[in-house]
Amino acid sequence: MKHKFLRLFRDGVWTGNKDRSIVVKGETHNLDEYAKQHNIELPEGKKPKKTVNTVEDIQEKDDADMGSTQSKGSAKES
Repeated sequence: MKHKFLRLFRDGVWTGNKDRSIVVKGETHNLDEYAKQHNIELPEGKKPKKTVNTVEDIQEKDDADMGSTQSKGSAKES
């Protein structure tokens, strides 16, 4: 049986009320407690994959830093 409240999950992330409340047969329930009581498996959120810096990303950062000075001391420059 497909539960209607499962439609409120997108890619495993709850998109409903902040307090995760649902209404079943006119009664308001906490989603997590209701699922546990009725042995309903809730979708799990997918963890984002780590991104690896590519050579292009590093070069773009280096090019952006070329115009700025790194010193913040009080030494006077001539």
